[in-house]
Amino acid sequence: MVKSLFKMFNKPKKGKELLTELDVSRVVGKPAEAEDSSEETPSDESIAQSNIEVWKQNDLDLLQVTWDACRQDPSNEESGEAFRNALHNLHGASGAYGGGALTRLSGSLHQLVSGVEDFHEEAALINLHVQACRATSFGESADGVADAVCDALEFQVGMRLIG
Repeated sequence: MVKSLFKMFNKPKKGKELLTELDVSRVVGKPAEAEDSSEETPSDESIAQSNIEVWKQNDLDLLQVTWDACRQDPSNEESGEAFRNALHNLHGASGAYGGGALTRLSGSLHQLVSGVEDFHEEAALINLHVQACRATSFGESADGVADAVCDALEFQVGMRLIG
């Protein structure tokens, strides 16, 4: 039954390309591969950290790809929905990715896109958020700059939603 649900969600509609794919590996894990006892196995902690970095990068890539699709065809509602879903997933997982600037940026962007119907009107501000989210993967050395960017973008979103 679960397998048929996965197929249903991953099945593209007639004439439409699938923009997002269902990935439950974070929840159920990857299939175990044959163990090679000749090599030293990494610790569970290092494997988990490596997986988190891969998932974070995948979520950031998906956010970028879906945003690019929205910019290319602003009238395509499916692209907009795929972007909102990618953002929702990134924001939801951002705590596991270390929180901080990524959580603030994805939250600010989530608030912005929840308040607008037409992404074209706020394309510049949305694009800044997407690029800032991607910049969070550059490491801890950029935390001070990230906080300043977060402050500025959160202020801009607040002003847009008020006025």
